[in-house]
Amino acid sequence: MNKKTIITAFLALISLGANAQLASVKELSMQSEYFGFERQVLIYTPVGYQEFDQTYYDVIYVFDSQDRSKFDLVHCLTDLLPLDEHKHFIIVGICSPNLITSQIGYLRNADYLPIPIHVKNAESSRGLFSDEQAYGHSADLKMFLKHELMPYIATHYRTSGRKIGIGHSLSASFVLDCMISDDLFDDYIAISPNYCYDEYRLASDLEQYPWMSHQEPRFIYTSMGKEATTWDKSWQKGWQRASKFFSDRSHFPANTIVSVQQFPEYEHNPSYLPSLTEALNEYLQFSTSFLQQHMSKETYPVHIELQSKDMKGDVYITGNQEALANWNPKGIKMEQVNDSTCSIDLQLHLPVYFKFTRGDWEHGANIVNAEPGNLIIHDAKHTNCVYRLWDKIPWTGEE
Repeated sequence: MNKKTIITAFLALISLGANAQLASVKELSMQSEYFGFERQVLIYTPVGYQEFDQTYYDVIYVFDSQDRSKFDLVHCLTDLLPLDEHKHFIIVGICSPNLITSQIGYLRNADYLPIPIHVKNAESSRGLFSDEQAYGHSADLKMFLKHELMPYIATHYRTSGRKIGIGHSLSASFVLDCMISDDLFDDYIAISPNYCYDEYRLASDLEQYPWMSHQEPRFIYTSMGKEATTWDKSWQKGWQRASKFFSDRSHFPANTIVSVQQFPEYEHNPSYLPSLTEALNEYLQFSTSFLQQHMSKETYPVHIELQSKDMKGDVYITGNQEALANWNPKGIKMEQVNDSTCSIDLQLHLPVYFKFTRGDWEHGANIVNAEPGNLIIHDAKHTNCVYRLWDKIPWTGEE
């Protein structure tokens, strides 16, 4: 790509970005049949969400978002990390009751602890945790997520269908338990989880989980700070047991990517920042490279249109599979329907990653209603796509 083309593309991106809606955070109170109080939820939508009507977003669920810094840090890092500046997310913060706003008898720990199975009268104890008044309602929180919150997000926002869970400490234990018991998310980030609760129950469940039967690509990240060597022996033993298991690749199929990290210079809470930064960097690499290699065995009918005020010259489409010429810029020529529209109908594996060109990489389309970078079709619900060229500079490299 020559210097003139680079400058043209850069100016186009600046102009498109300047007109896009700002990122926003919505605060939502949800009634729930599983709780006797309203659940507080935060929903972040990225820059340009309204304008980019052909972009569907992965959703990150952040637990412990009553600590607003945890939620804000996630959406700030996803904007700042350099690996893929065009990859943005919808981010949902799940807030637990805290000491100031909690209902009587219900504190934050109650959300994340299951009812113990290694004590007498477990049901009546409702998961008493150590000497704290915290009770096991994690099954209720899973039901809230599965039957209320996740369907709400899917019906009110443009989502790709891919879900990532992020937790810290007990909420990290909860995130991993969501994988073992309900497979609630596609990918899991567990920072400093408690592996020793209820006689190492989580560590045991991980060791017994049928990893090899999972067919879809999955990313799992777990980490620990200084507490791995300075907290009580049971906490250390739980981490050693889980990290040893996760570090053994023989337990996992090739499509499961597992990362185990330790930050010995950071205490329990401060370790959240460096660990989350590393986790999101690794997840972006997984998302932008590894996932592109895994497509459905089936093909689906896809209709794609490209519109402009004045559609002159040949237009090509190319992408991540043979039916799209495997990223050959002079890939598949689109049919010119009229002076303002080109279209094509194909049978494609999903997800589809693709671009429009003039026949070479020097002349790519400047799309105004989707995020810059690769265009993506994630699932069979969204296979009728209409993209629009920027009126001012429709193609990079052209005046």
